Amino acid sequence: MLGDQAEAEDAVQDSVIKALVGREKFRGEADACSWVQRICINTCQDTLRRRNSTQNRDLALRREALWRDPAYTVDPERVAVALEDARVLRRALSGLTPAQNRAVVLHDIEGWTEREIAELAGLPLATVKSHLRRGRQALVTALAEGAEWGP
Repeated sequence: MLGDQAEAEDAVQDSVIKALVGREKFRGEADACSWVQRICINTCQDTLRRRNSTQNRDLALRREALWRDPAYTVDPERVAVALEDARVLRRALSGLTPAQNRAVVLHDIEGWTEREIAELAGLPLATVKSHLRRGRQALVTALAEGAEWGP
């Protein structure tokens, strides 16, 4: 599931510890082996979520650095062409941080106001505005640069 031997070994160790700590919660309705297997699968999924979150954060930092460079530019025609392909747009959106993705999708696609997004997320309005600005910049970069920036 993880594609990395060291991460897989860590996940198994974490799973065994979780099973030992939580053994009193085992109700006996399923086979003990199936129960431990489920714990292991959940641990692997948690590892993948953390990995993707870290990759997206690193990618976001690289994109922000580009936008701070006064010489950085994108080809607007390339961005416009990329926007016409729903698969390309979905892939570019998946490369945003979760906060950026939420702000861009809710505001630019679903039509929510920044204030409505702030209330939903329980965040200050300024934070939502920042996520929206950075998300748009990252999205434009991803669309302009193509697969090189995809997750």
